[in-house]
Amino acid sequence: MDLFKTIIFEFVFGYIMQGFVVVLGIFAFNRQKIIFKSYIMVSVIQIVITYLLRLLGINYGVHTILILLLLFILSILILKMPIYKTIRSTLLVTILLLVSEMANVAMMLAIYGEETFKGMMNVPLQKAIAGLPGAFVFALLILLSYFILTKDKKKKSDENGKISE
Repeated sequence: MDLFKTIIFEFVFGYIMQGFVVVLGIFAFNRQKIIFKSYIMVSVIQIVITYLLRLLGINYGVHTILILLLLFILSILILKMPIYKTIRSTLLVTILLLVSEMANVAMMLAIYGEETFKGMMNVPLQKAIAGLPGAFVFALLILLSYFILTKDKKKKSDENGKISE
């Protein structure tokens, strides 16, 4: 039963939720409304490739860079986003993800202490559950960014339309 719980926590919250949120972040920082078909396609491709890259056993930073490059390429080819804005948005999303994960680790260390935290990281289910607060903070930051940035763009285009009338 623990294996099933681990799979649910790790795959659903770790890969699926994060994959969809990362792609939403790219739309947000490019100030573009979601195109659902492309959004779903890029998210699913990103989730699968992220999972497969993490299975390879390469160092953590290396697969992060590979995932970042993949996301950049998918955003340009499938989402048809401008290159410069896409570089900026993928980097911003990655930085937000890393900051939320670092804040989560700092919070866990403050609450549980270093020894207990290290012990938690050795148990797959506890490790997956420990990552949830950071994942939810990241999702909240991206959702807020999306609604603020796309609303701001719509508001500016409405104002520009009124000026030309």
